[in-house]
Amino acid sequence: MTLPTGHVTPARRRPSDRRRQILAAAARQFWSVGYNQTSMADIAAAVGIGASALYRHFRGKQDLLVAVLDETLVQLEEAASTAEDLVGTTRKLAGIAVERREFGALWDRDAAHLPDNERRRVRERLRAFITGTAGFVATELGIPSDDAQLRTHALYAVLASPSRHHAELDSPNFENLLVSAASSTLHVRTALAAEPSSRRTVRGNAPQLPASRREAILATSIRLFGEYGYPSVGLTDIGTATGIAGPSIYNHFASKTEILVAALTRGNEALWLALHHALAVANSAQDALDRLLDSYVAFAAENPSVISVLISEVINLPAEHRDSYHHYQKAYVHEWVSLLRQSRPEIHEAQARILVHATLALVNDLVRIRGFQRRSNLTAEIAALGRSVLRTSAPEPGR
Repeated sequence: MTLPTGHVTPARRRPSDRRRQILAAAARQFWSVGYNQTSMADIAAAVGIGASALYRHFRGKQDLLVAVLDETLVQLEEAASTAEDLVGTTRKLAGIAVERREFGALWDRDAAHLPDNERRRVRERLRAFITGTAGFVATELGIPSDDAQLRTHALYAVLASPSRHHAELDSPNFENLLVSAASSTLHVRTALAAEPSSRRTVRGNAPQLPASRREAILATSIRLFGEYGYPSVGLTDIGTATGIAGPSIYNHFASKTEILVAALTRGNEALWLALHHALAVANSAQDALDRLLDSYVAFAAENPSVISVLISEVINLPAEHRDSYHHYQKAYVHEWVSLLRQSRPEIHEAQARILVHATLALVNDLVRIRGFQRRSNLTAEIAALGRSVLRTSAPEPGR
């Protein structure tokens, strides 16, 4: 088309919120597809720009991941610093959790991809955020600082739990439910559920490996995957930690992926066996749910590396395996949801699913915090905190 003489084509202006659009797209892609499976071109396409335009804002994926985490951390820190009371603080944090849903999973699952200095910086900021909030909790509730730390971690685990699932509820009701569930962890009387210290198993200083070479490789791999993340662990690392040459692993596993499949299968089957046992010996749906929670806490406390692998590494499987394991995990959660709804008919499906995920997130987080592993009554305390979440009074949708 020929433009009239003297006509000047207006310059195309970049949207003022382009950086925010990029960060939102990157967060969503990293969360739903995985950091390793996401390219800069994928993020650019999600925003509707060319890859070259994306590089004008960020040097690469690491920079993007740092910026995504930093953006949410700023909000968390601001919410904590302006706290007037626990209810108000919890509500602010719940709003951030729903709006910035990806944060918890990205930090837990993808922090290994950050440069060492950035990972330390984010960890220190998170620790400062939790410590500051715990001090506020201790003062407000008049409880010892170590108990306040446990309850604060539980509160934050519940609030961050939406990052571990895709259940939906309209925003006001979602936030209200999270506030109620998280607040319940601050006031539950965990001491009533204290167990004798003799029942608490403390990990040995010189753990032994199975005599079976295949089982030794699997046990070592689970520990390394749980501690460093699957992408950061190589077959040479596994061989060295097992006490064999790396290539010898191929006598037992065809690939590192096959090891991960075996680790996930082992963890999933253990959880399903415990679930079947809880159902078989229960006298009611509520009794089955209580037994299931107790068995899950006990298993998670004794096998924190298995829990880390189950919640963080499925996304690193090839698509054909990943879909089947997501199906197994959804089916497992559905058993909890079914028991909760039988026990509490007033709870709607979406509410029950959110409460179950919050309970599992609470357990999964607390058993993996090393500072808590010497608490003599830890499993009983975690179970009591989990029960408080499952018994949360949920608002009716739309009210």
